[in-house]
Order: sequence, then structure tokens, then C-alpha cells
Amino acid sequence: MQINERNVGDVTILELEGRLILGDEGELPLRDRVNRLVDAKRTKILLDLRKVTRLDSAGVGMLVSKYLTAYHKGGRVKLLHLTNRADQLMKLTKLASVFEMYESEEEAIESFDKPARTTPPTR
Repeated sequence: MQINERNVGDVTILELEGRLILGDEGELPLRDRVNRLVDAKRTKILLDLRKVTRLDSAGVGMLVSKYLTAYHKGGRVKLLHLTNRADQLMKLTKLASVFEMYESEEEAIESFDKPARTTPPTR
């Protein structure tokens, strides 16, 4: 998994590229990067999934874990440009009601200035 990081104001956008699946260690760079951001008080995180080629239940679990990491530090993780497969997984697992998901980067960035619309899942 490759991760390109950029900032737009106080929002950090992580552009993910590659596979986010069990056993591929794709989730390790994501876990480490989000943990480092949260530790640095950069808790408005937008994950761009446009170039994620595979996503399985372990990858979804990592997304939930990092959502909770940010949430417990007063932040939020939102999703951008989900692939059809990722969108289906979010709906199937009922996580579409937890994650805020966007097709427009501008809209996603602006949404961080509004109150959260969801409550986190329990661990």
C-alpha cells in the first residue's frame, strides 16, 4: 500500500493506492500513518480510496479501527471516492451509517466544519 499525504487547511488527505487486505500488510502503513497524525493532533482525516484495488473484511476492520482512534482523540475519519466494491462492503456491513462518505473532495473538506452526523461503533 502506498499513501500520499497532503493537507488542505487543517484536513489531512491520505490518498491510498494498492490493496487493503488481510495478510498483505497493506493495513500496516495506514495504521501507522493515522496513529502518527492523531498523535500530532491532526485529527481531521480524509481517506481517498479511489486507487484501492482490493478491500476485504480485514481492510474494513482497519478503517473502523482508525475511525475509532481519531474519534477518541476528538477527531474524525471520513471516506472519499469509494470504489463500487468498497461501497458495497460499507453497505453490507452497515458501516455506511457510521462513516461519512463523499464523492466530492471539496464537500468532504467542508463537512469537517459541521457537527458529526454519526456515532462510533463500539469496539
